[in-house]
Amino acid sequence: MSDVTVKIMLGGFSVEVAGPQEYVDKKLEELVDRFLSPGRKASGLEVKVPEGSASGDKQLSPAEFVKRYSPSNQTDRALLLGYYLERMRATPSFTSGELSTLGRDIKRPFGNISDVVAQLASRGLMMSAGDKEGKRAYSLTASGEEYIESMLQSK
Repeated sequence: MSDVTVKIMLGGFSVEVAGPQEYVDKKLEELVDRFLSPGRKASGLEVKVPEGSASGDKQLSPAEFVKRYSPSNQTDRALLLGYYLERMRATPSFTSGELSTLGRDIKRPFGNISDVVAQLASRGLMMSAGDKEGKRAYSLTASGEEYIESMLQSK
């Protein structure tokens, strides 16, 4: 029997279990029973299951993710989408163009995404993360992650 790996991420906390299928299943069940109440499981828990390992929960689409937390303004929506890219799609950085595309994809386009990103950067919730394909890339700061995670927990 081949080894499998399962990684669970909740906010800034993550646990990875690797080994034979039976061992991973048992440990995962123990961790979920020990640390997650049924209500908390749905609020921000992400289970990543690498290819070839045990089956995991389906990932929320960007539209479902934004709808679930109903941000009240463009800056909160941009932060949510940035969080979605970083956590759900494991993207270390993203461009304002990627945020703009996601906004259109979820049928909630931004007025001027560059202004929104600049506001978030000036508030210390987003920061420059170098270049990505010749364009300026961004990532959430620790404060930005805390802000979003408090939003996720309150809804």
